[in-house]
Amino acid sequence: MNHELTTIIKAIEEKKGSDIIVYDFHQCNPFIDYTIIASATNLLQVYALAENVVDRAHEAQIAVRRMEGEKDSAWILVDLNTIIVHIFLAEERSVYRLEQLYADLPILDSCA
Repeated sequence: MNHELTTIIKAIEEKKGSDIIVYDFHQCNPFIDYTIIASATNLLQVYALAENVVDRAHEAQIAVRRMEGEKDSAWILVDLNTIIVHIFLAEERSVYRLEQLYADLPILDSCA
């Protein structure tokens, strides 16, 4: 697992993000290497996870393109160029079911 991916996963784990899944996008998208999906138990935690991802990315000199979502959002997306991070309120994650969309993609074993 590369340094960038490890940094982002640790950032999510630091703030107690749960149900972390990392999809390998190498074979289907030339611009994205990985997509990470994680859950939070409340809206404050959703935003705290996203902020921590951005903060740790900056510390590790990982480029942050943007963060989509507000403090009261149930789904925040963090675009780190080659890594996309989706942070969901647990109930919201079950509504959008991105896991079904990405079902054909490989999941990194060390994160599952």
